[in-house]
Amino acid sequence: MGWIPAQIGRSHPRRTRVERVSCNSSNGMQSRRRMTKRKSDGTVGPWAREKLDALGEYLNFYTTVLKNQAHWCRGTVFVDAFAGPGKSKVRAIPKSSEPKREDFFDDVVPMTDDEEGDEFVNGSPRVALDIKNPFNNYFFIERDPQRVAELRTLAGDYGDTRKIVVKEGDASAELLAILGSKANWSGYRGVIFVDPFGMHIPWSTLEALAKTRVFEIIINFPLGMAIQRFLIRHGEIPANWAATLDDFFGSPDWRLHAYESSDTLFGSDTVKLADSGKRLLEWYLGRLKDAFGHVSPARLIRNTQGGHLYYLIWAGPHPKGLDGARAILGKGDEVRAPRKRPTAKR
Repeated sequence: MGWIPAQIGRSHPRRTRVERVSCNSSNGMQSRRRMTKRKSDGTVGPWAREKLDALGEYLNFYTTVLKNQAHWCRGTVFVDAFAGPGKSKVRAIPKSSEPKREDFFDDVVPMTDDEEGDEFVNGSPRVALDIKNPFNNYFFIERDPQRVAELRTLAGDYGDTRKIVVKEGDASAELLAILGSKANWSGYRGVIFVDPFGMHIPWSTLEALAKTRVFEIIINFPLGMAIQRFLIRHGEIPANWAATLDDFFGSPDWRLHAYESSDTLFGSDTVKLADSGKRLLEWYLGRLKDAFGHVSPARLIRNTQGGHLYYLIWAGPHPKGLDGARAILGKGDEVRAPRKRPTAKR
């Protein structure tokens, strides 16, 4: 296949607007925590279909490309780092809800009072298991005991037709354990689906995956669902929140992309940049590209009111995967990795 270079945007647009907001009250902090909680009943929003359709389409592409490569490919591996149940109920949106299209990088995701419906959708484990050319090995990671039990029942349903391992535990720890299970991954190829609700995978784990030159990732970048909720507008972020952001991004430099300091009559003033979301996403895309070699455009997933929830991103070591990821993830709203500025000659 031929390759078309990705359209690249500027990495550092001019800082033309900033938001100056006084310190939020403790009530605001509590509401932010409430808004980041996952539905405890295991239901999913209607927007999950878009994510799962994209996942299934890419996995079909991936295994189809590799199905005739047995002369060198020793096996294919799919890992679902946050597997959840094999099937979930879709929450129905009240008819009174009026769709509202928001800016790509709004700080707050519009919240809806969803009503449960009777529709079910296959979760990512079933999506991966049901592709036309299945993987040789499946690993499903989940820390919730009830969902682990459901996944083991699911594995039994497929019997000997699929090789499935269900692992109960922390996603990052189990991913590293899988990497350590083979002394040599040469000749294997795999896809790892990283779909947490928040910032639960540290950058160090992604770096370990990238170093294998074997695994591709499809990752949820939770800008609207989690990251922006940690970025207090006045910049006085609690130490534990800042540590979480440091681990997630693998660097404290997220501050440079989210905040700006300026001198005022009353001293130094730190303010959150109005385009902090866009800057952070572009920076993260660039870091993924540096680590893995190739990165797709980021596909925006919106809720039913048009507010952005998160972005789906592919990263991997091989240009063939980028071709498929670009075609699939490029179907919706997207943001591309920035071009690095050339070093000025002296």
